[in-house]
Amino acid sequence: MLPYIIAPNLNLPVRPLTQDAFAEFGTVVENPVNATGRSQQPKVVKANQGSALKYIDVSHVSNFYHLAPSGHPARAVMNMFVCSPRQLQPASSGSDITQEQTSKFPVQILERHPFTPQTFVPLGLAAEDATTAYLVIVAPTCRTTDRPLPYPQHAPKQQRSWTEIFSRAQPSPVDHSTFSSSGSSPEPQLPKGPGEPDLSRACAFLANGSQAVTYGPGTWHAPMVVLGAKAIDFVVVQYANDVGLEDCQEMEIKTETGSDGFNVVIDSARLGPKVHERAKL
Repeated sequence: MLPYIIAPNLNLPVRPLTQDAFAEFGTVVENPVNATGRSQQPKVVKANQGSALKYIDVSHVSNFYHLAPSGHPARAVMNMFVCSPRQLQPASSGSDITQEQTSKFPVQILERHPFTPQTFVPLGLAAEDATTAYLVIVAPTCRTTDRPLPYPQHAPKQQRSWTEIFSRAQPSPVDHSTFSSSGSSPEPQLPKGPGEPDLSRACAFLANGSQAVTYGPGTWHAPMVVLGAKAIDFVVVQYANDVGLEDCQEMEIKTETGSDGFNVVIDSARLGPKVHERAKL
């Protein structure tokens, strides 16, 4: 039986997926030239005989399994999730928007991966596709000192040797770049705390085919929610050690009797009429 929490009566609006808005939860991976809502640009160098721009460290795939209770080592894994479109439900009549214009997606489960980030890369979905999109639903972690589930316990920091300190100052032995920028790549995120999801501060974002997303280690998130006409193939990159509760922890979202529960409210003007209509079928 899954652990659960009781959802407040909460309707989340959908926001565009931008790096600045999503920074607390992870990283948005996209071409910085086309990106909006990004206050810092990643570092960039020319590559491939000047025919390409290489953006440095646009996201981080870190491994925190050395902090796992089992001690089982992890390996880098690449899986594919073929995510079918979800059906939307009519929004409650109390909404400011008419039911013809808005729908809702009930959030019934959240999950996290306490020792690894997880990156979802959509395949074959164009940014301008007017028939299919996907939702990214996340929640911060409540502060607590209780650890009912396996979670990283940081080892004391070790002092670096003089050899390591001086080696970090040495230039890279190979550098084929002909140009570089003064941009700033995102810092790797540390695991969140061991607490439950804080539904009162949850967020929902709408993503298109030009955007991949990295959930930071320990970030509570909903399983991928595809909306519209067709399934989306996601390549998913993370670390795993095949120990169930160290790889994935789930939390069921239950609703009190008479309550609408925890929903993402989707306005057709935000989603696009074609995606919205197909998601309601």
